[in-house]
Amino acid sequence: MSKLAVKAIKIFERLCDTGTKGRLTQKFLSGLLKMIHPRARLVDENLKRAYPDAPSQWRKDIRSAMYDNLAWTITEILALQRDPVKILDWVKTTGNPEIADELIDANKGAIFLSGHFGNWEIMAAWYAQYTKKRHHQMYVVAQPIHDKDISDYIDGLRNHMGVDLLPSHYPVQKYARLLKAGNHIALLNDVAGYKEMIVPFMGHDATNLPGPAIMAMLSGVPIVPVCIYRNAPFQHEIEFFPPIEMPDSKLPREERIRKIILDCNTAIERFIRRRPELWFWLHNRWKRRE
Repeated sequence: MSKLAVKAIKIFERLCDTGTKGRLTQKFLSGLLKMIHPRARLVDENLKRAYPDAPSQWRKDIRSAMYDNLAWTITEILALQRDPVKILDWVKTTGNPEIADELIDANKGAIFLSGHFGNWEIMAAWYAQYTKKRHHQMYVVAQPIHDKDISDYIDGLRNHMGVDLLPSHYPVQKYARLLKAGNHIALLNDVAGYKEMIVPFMGHDATNLPGPAIMAMLSGVPIVPVCIYRNAPFQHEIEFFPPIEMPDSKLPREERIRKIILDCNTAIERFIRRRPELWFWLHNRWKRRE
């Protein structure tokens, strides 16, 4: 079944562009998603939790817009395969671009923190192309999909867009060494994590992944929140935010990790509150892993 899915996506990839074919692809994908409405109940539960006072029609509108965003995300990734360098024309930096530039100029490592928001794959592709242009190295931590055929295909798309991947199962010490050497590592940290790491997200307790905090503590590099907003098809803005403030090193290790993760969550919440339709509400973000 997965091999057939990959073959179907490859057909769209050959057809997809930034013009009429791309718009038709998006309409088809969006219509399919709205017909199937995957995880609709979970999406509604998540929206109720994050926006308890919002009316039901608003939640339906956000869910519909989220499916539109996901359809555009897929369409843009496929269209970019024709000429990955085009991403430099699709994306503008409007929020604190000097943060990234100063890190690159100083050859200083950094952790770029984001979530499944906007077109996160396009953001990674843009920064990969941008850093290569500046003769700097950037990696993305990739979580493999359970289906190997689909996972390999998606990784191939990312590689073609210029993104160098690191496996999520890497020992944290390896990440720290790369960061100390001046490399940039980007990761998404808005999914459920370990039951021991309970920190609020969008006002409710959730399990969290401690990776960014531990990597920052071991390497001494900053965690820089970053997000991408879609203005129109194939038109995006990227905003960098000031680095997360590191807690006093005299505090207990566990307390420092929790403080960093809480600040990371707060940063990601800021993106979501501004444009909730751009977040991937299909995640079971508030589940408790056993």
